Order: sequence, then C-alpha cells, then structure tokens
Amino acid sequence: AIELESINTILSFVNNELGGWPILQGSSWNSLSFNLSRLLLKLREYSHNILYGCGTSPDDKNSSIYYIRVYQSDIGLEPRTNYENLRITTAYQNFIRDLARALTNDTSTIDADVTEIYNFEKNISKFHWTPAEIRARQNETVRTTIGNLSQTFSTSFDFTNYLRRVYSLANINLRDDDIVSISELDFLRNVTTIIENSSSRLQQNYIVWRFIMNRVGNMPKRYRSIRDPFDEAYRGTTAQRPRSIICGNFINSNMGFALSKIYIQQYFDENARNQ
Repeated sequence: AIELESINTILSFVNNELGGWPILQGSSWNSLSFNLSRLLLKLREYSHNILYGCGTSPDDKNSSIYYIRVYQSDIGLEPRTNYENLRITTAYQNFIRDLARALTNDTSTIDADVTEIYNFEKNISKFHWTPAEIRARQNETVRTTIGNLSQTFSTSFDFTNYLRRVYSLANINLRDDDIVSISELDFLRNVTTIIENSSSRLQQNYIVWRFIMNRVGNMPKRYRSIRDPFDEAYRGTTAQRPRSIICGNFINSNMGFALSKIYIQQYFDENARNQ
C-alpha cells in the first residue's frame, strides 16, 4: 500500500494541513498564513511533540491524581554531543538535502534552507537536557496550576492557551485549578527566545522537517533509502528492518493492550485467564 500510494498522501497533508514545507516551494512559500501555535497544535493531533512536549501523568506521591506535564521535546540528533560529530552532522544535513531534492523540482533555496534548519536545531541542542541532567535536576521542576501558569512561567509563547487547546482536542476543558508540572525550564525558556529571533520561514521549515523526518518510514522505498547513509552514520545500521517488523512494532506500541486481550482469549484456557 505504501508503494502504491506513493508520496502524495504525505505531501497533501503537509500542504493542506500544515501550510507547506518552504524548502520544497522555494521563494513562492507564503509566510503570511504562518501561525506557530496552530502548527504545533495540528501536529499534536497526530501525537507529534515538536519544540515543546506536553501530556498527562499520574502524581508520584498519589497515583489517583493526575497532572499536566510540560517538558522539552526530543531533537533530531539526540544527545546534544552528536552536534559536535562532523560525520553525523554532515550525514544529517545530506539527509535533509537529498530528501528535499527528491520531493521537488524547485531546488533554488534548498542549500540555504538546509543550513538554516541545521543551525537552528544546533542552537536548540545547546540547551537540551540529557537523561542524567533530568534526573539530577528534578528539584528544579515547577508545579503550578493552569490559572497561574502565565504568572509562574512567563514566556512569549502562550502555554496556557496552547494547553487548553491541546486538551480541547479530546473534548477536555481544563479548569484553572488543574495542576501543571513544568520541567527542563532552561530549555523551554531558551528555545522560546530562539524562536522569537527566527523567521517564520525557518520555524515552518524546521517543524515540518521534524514531522517529515519521523514519517520517512511511511514513504515508498526509494525515499526510505535516502535515509540509509544517515542511519549508518548515526545509528551504525546498514540495512532497513523488514516492513513486517516495523509494522508489527507500530501496532504493538499503539494497540498493545487490545492485542494482548485477543491473544489471551485465543491461546489461554479459561482457568488461566481467570488467574
């Protein structure tokens, strides 16, 4: 099915739902319709946390209570030390460039856009916390409420409005007394400043790139193969995993409980199920 549908499904979504990928459109991309919050919100509908992450977690001290988490998102070459590795960073930029060239006939701005995308992410990476830093700095996490979020954590990005809109996607209306936990504050503040000082074209280019990067595995083989040199440099892998393994892992990660129930009903006798 992936081979038959070609690349049109993803490109249609990018153009019609995300506002396009400027690197593919050259100088014809129109920045007037750009809205950062709206773009991030649309990607949240498809479980993509880019730049800022958010979600719901049980309270560590009382599992019957849940709170909203705001935290750093991942970055393309995590951990940040990889941005000092010339082999990896060259392969990464070539990956962006080669994929963009395969998706468009307008190559007029590709080289300049790739450089901007990479430098933007490298700047972000300087403030990205490692797992060890997250564990060591847990006492820096701030707890507040939706009603007090804008006073407790003041940035140019309206996190209060963003969170309300994210949860409204699931028909949940947040109350002012709902608890919010904010971690990796340095990252969130610094990334917000970096965004303030970047053009709408660069923001759009980077955010849509991160979406595209995550979706290469859903593209036809000739596009997936473009990623191979990057995977070899970054992960040390030289061959793509079979589609059956990729699809099986995807289903298990998204529908694990449902599949487990079917498996137990089919292969476990009734006494074992009751136990």
